[in-house]
Amino acid sequence: MLIQISTAGVGEWDPALIDGSFKIGADHFPRIFGSDGAGTVVAVGAGVTRVAVGDRVYGWGLASSKGGFFAQYAAIPENDVARIPRSVAFDEAGALAVSGITALQGLEHLDLDEGQSLLLIGASGGVGHVALQLAKRLGLRVFAAASKDDGVELVRRLGADAVVDGRKHFLRQARAFAPDGFDGALVFAGGAGWKDELELVVAKGRIAWPNGVEPVPTVPPGVAPKPYDGEESAEAFDRLNALVGRGPFHIEISRTYPLDQAAKALKDVQRHHLGKLALRIR
Repeated sequence: MLIQISTAGVGEWDPALIDGSFKIGADHFPRIFGSDGAGTVVAVGAGVTRVAVGDRVYGWGLASSKGGFFAQYAAIPENDVARIPRSVAFDEAGALAVSGITALQGLEHLDLDEGQSLLLIGASGGVGHVALQLAKRLGLRVFAAASKDDGVELVRRLGADAVVDGRKHFLRQARAFAPDGFDGALVFAGGAGWKDELELVVAKGRIAWPNGVEPVPTVPPGVAPKPYDGEESAEAFDRLNALVGRGPFHIEISRTYPLDQAAKALKDVQRHHLGKLALRIR
């Protein structure tokens, strides 16, 4: 389908895609980047059944053979897009696809039950703040480590059961929250490997992180490591929309740039910020 782009997300991984240190998809030029975005469908191929012309959609542009979302229009396979849930603002949806699917699949790898405890590291980042909201919709008890005072405030507002500044020593607070240990952990920030903190995960528990988190988390003996790649599919979008659509859902976009300032956005995303940055295309 052809999508007229409204907004495009700028993720922490995008600069590495552009400088070539993170390789995915075609490497020929010219190449249009842009990992995710949102807009309005203006044309569809004969086999498209999931969406129609006029639908507002969000989508995944990683490795797209026809280019990504840093453009006025993008041609995207139908399995890489979904209708925007009513619970998500149109202006925010452009930053949801990669973060949302990556967060959801991390939680699915942990396979925790309602009422179990989750240690969430990197909770104020692009993927982490989405994972927090999904975890609460699954009924988990979330102890979240965020970045700086503004990150702590964001994560508290989004419903974490407890939140700390991840740059500070927080073992005492974590032990008080889960005196018998955490049932699982999601790691979206590298830190120094989180060795002491992750030792609070119970034996036979799981620790999940998306490939690209550096340094790789230090997993204690008896705990299952679950490194993974976020993988888009129609089914993944359906599962994400089912959770997101339960009620109002917030995508934190700390700053929006016009398309001609994409280079500045790609520099700024490597500095401290909350959630995602975005480009306003239309």
